[in-house]
Amino acid sequence: MILKKVLSQDHIINAFRNAVLKNHLSHAYIFTGQKGVGKSLFAREFSKYLFCKDKKTDSCGVCRNCGRIDNNNHPDIHWTALGEKDKFIKIEYIREIQHFVKLSPVESENKLFIIKQADRMTEEASNCLLKTLEEPTPSTIIILIADSMTPIKDTIRSRCQIVRFSSIPTHVIKEQLIEKFDADINEVEWISRFCCGSLGTAIDLMKNKFYETNNHIVDRISELKLKDNLNFTDEFIESYLSKDETLEEKRQTLKSIFNCILQYYRDILIFKIKKSHAAYSKDLPLFNIGREDTLQTQSRRLTREQIINMIDEILLAIKYIDYNLNINMLVENIMTKIAILKSCK
Repeated sequence: MILKKVLSQDHIINAFRNAVLKNHLSHAYIFTGQKGVGKSLFAREFSKYLFCKDKKTDSCGVCRNCGRIDNNNHPDIHWTALGEKDKFIKIEYIREIQHFVKLSPVESENKLFIIKQADRMTEEASNCLLKTLEEPTPSTIIILIADSMTPIKDTIRSRCQIVRFSSIPTHVIKEQLIEKFDADINEVEWISRFCCGSLGTAIDLMKNKFYETNNHIVDRISELKLKDNLNFTDEFIESYLSKDETLEEKRQTLKSIFNCILQYYRDILIFKIKKSHAAYSKDLPLFNIGREDTLQTQSRRLTREQIINMIDEILLAIKYIDYNLNINMLVENIMTKIAILKSCK
């Protein structure tokens, strides 16, 4: 495993290295943790370590096997993931895995099967995989990669060793962004906090200039008036939800934007509680640094209950995004409530 590539997961790296050296690998694992913390990267680097011809305490990264793994063409390593237009991993994907599981390794001692987005399997696919896990074949290792454990059947969990990946510390993400991007330090610091411990998310946010999106959103909702609500809803949808995006991509974009609004009201709440809870609030960092005057003004106009209610409404809207509700109606509803709140005296 090339350690410098897998950040802040030393407990996992050490455990797998020891398992390989002592020949104590399990036949099945679930890698779980939020998106963007290195689960798939670790699976790839672990496969290099397992199949490397020149490994000692790490994979060499340059031998024939390491090169083939990087190019996704090693005959004894099989990756399975959602197709571009698929919402779920269907039973056909798992039946294909079953076929290869029954075969002997082509040229290695082990066969490795890695299933990404394993928390998106259909009921039929889960039951099909369960049969394979109940009767593991020698030399076969199966790794399920899942952002959430909740959708995974208990019967599958019980037959796998669960490996929990930690969130990446903010300072580590900040260092990585400084190394990878020529960006303003304020942008780097904002992204490092906003990504909530996910380096993958942080890199995507930087590439998509999401700091600028946040600034525009906060500017607009700070000035939003009730009479402008419908116009702003149309502007919002046209500006941020591309017609070329899939529905799932639109949902993820909307979640990120609603989180911008959520952090804005969270900052207002911090200003609101400073007087009565100064000892607790003084160390809470702001997301919207440089907007202290606006945040202070808003905190004076609103009661604590109004701010908290608005935060609850946004959290509920984020939850509803996954419930197949009309996206336009969700946006209009939130913008209306913000406009009404701003009109309160």
